[in-house]
Amino acid sequence: MWLLYGANGTTGRILLRFLAEEGQKGDIPPLVIAGRREEAIAALAKDYGLPYRAFDLTKVQSQDFSGIRLVVNFAGPYEDTQGPWLEVCAAHGLDYMDISGEWRSIGELYGRAAQYEALGRAVIVAAGFDTVAGEAALWAYLWKYPTAKRLRLGIYADGGFSAGTARSAFRMLPHGFWAYEGGRFLPLRKPRIVCLPDGRERLFWPATLAELKTFPAWQPIERLETYVAVPPRYGRWTPFLERVTAIAPVARLLDRILVSQRLRLATEMDLSASSLLFVEAENGEERLWMKTEQAYLFTARAVLETVRLYFQKGAQPGVASAFSRYPEALWERLSLEATYQQV
Repeated sequence: MWLLYGANGTTGRILLRFLAEEGQKGDIPPLVIAGRREEAIAALAKDYGLPYRAFDLTKVQSQDFSGIRLVVNFAGPYEDTQGPWLEVCAAHGLDYMDISGEWRSIGELYGRAAQYEALGRAVIVAAGFDTVAGEAALWAYLWKYPTAKRLRLGIYADGGFSAGTARSAFRMLPHGFWAYEGGRFLPLRKPRIVCLPDGRERLFWPATLAELKTFPAWQPIERLETYVAVPPRYGRWTPFLERVTAIAPVARLLDRILVSQRLRLATEMDLSASSLLFVEAENGEERLWMKTEQAYLFTARAVLETVRLYFQKGAQPGVASAFSRYPEALWERLSLEATYQQV
């Protein structure tokens, strides 16, 4: 069996819908759903005919994990939730997966990789849209240009965002914007204007994405810069937001506001939207473009396929991103395609 914690969030509900639409394929073991709010989890369990558990992470140590092999954690911010879950997984002999894109907490996990290898536990990180799609695009570019060592990745995710995504993003703001180079993080402040395949220009602002930690862990690159497409006004507000989110009382207030807007953000989301990613090399002649379905749909599908691969192929002990564990299989199963355009 596997347990999905945070099943009542935006991505969890999409995953459960996908699983129900697939019917009884028999290629994924039974699922137990769990979360903090019993009323919401119990309603989902009734809708989908699934067993459920309701508990917050202060009570996770007292739960019975008999029969569970894999915990999939959809509840962030992951700076708060990774630690308790990994302690439980180590104690009960469970493997762990999440959809975090938080570079700081992911970096801490890579720093403890030897510990999880010694325990024989697989820690599958960054199974969400930005890192699965981002690493897929980078991997595809290197497939065509294997000598490229200095890369840029940009993500344009349309269709809105969840409260959970916003909470994680605000947590990262006070820690700056960085590029990876030769095993170090160097400041990156300059935005880039990029022409989309349809001819429109978009501003891509520096963003410290999880790929800065995950991709150099399995590919021999020298430098990686990561960007996200934002409205121009965002750039003007960024220095102010960096300062105010570093003030603990203000950060807590913003966090509470975002939690209170959870339902509104979920209902305003446009699941028919699509996302674009680009990869280019310094002084490269071509830019890769990859189009995907809306980010939260993509995440739910990527997690389902990663869970399938985990139970079919297993997972080596230690810390590694979802895409780096199963690159060819995920590229094929997610029906990913790359096109190239002259820079």
